[in-house]
Amino acid sequence: MGKEEGMAVGLAAGLTVGLLVVMLLFKKHILDFTFDERQERARGVAFKYGFFALMFAIILYGMLDMVLGRWCDAMAGATLCLCVGITVFAITCILKDAYLSLKESPRYVMTLFAVLSVVNIVLGSIHILDGDMVENGILTFRCTNLVVGLMTTVVLAVYIVNFLLSRRGQEEE
Repeated sequence: MGKEEGMAVGLAAGLTVGLLVVMLLFKKHILDFTFDERQERARGVAFKYGFFALMFAIILYGMLDMVLGRWCDAMAGATLCLCVGITVFAITCILKDAYLSLKESPRYVMTLFAVLSVVNIVLGSIHILDGDMVENGILTFRCTNLVVGLMTTVVLAVYIVNFLLSRRGQEEE
């Protein structure tokens, strides 16, 4: 099996496992997308901000590619751009109290994000140590785990800080 086939198999396996985990979380009612009207409106605003952030990231990626030459492969560039849009969406939802549905438990979601962060950062660190994250001066798709791990860490940190600040505000009242 060649490098490209191995990448395709790894990507398919990762997507399959991710889909199975999400299906299990829905079945166990840990994930439940039941939002009230205020949350739906806030999520719409967050989608808009995330979309514009994604557009900006894609344009910036293209401009950097024109100015610097090929600095990363397509999968790395796509991952970087997607993570920018998803991070903006998630942070906006968190700040507008529209990240979790009415039936979701913050503890489960924070635990899930912590696990995702650790696993992806560890996998990304392995690629750094193996020296295959950058090949011939080009950032490769192997940065995906590290980028996703950093994204989930940022989202988790914002969620925890927002949760603690809102809890402190409720205690003061």
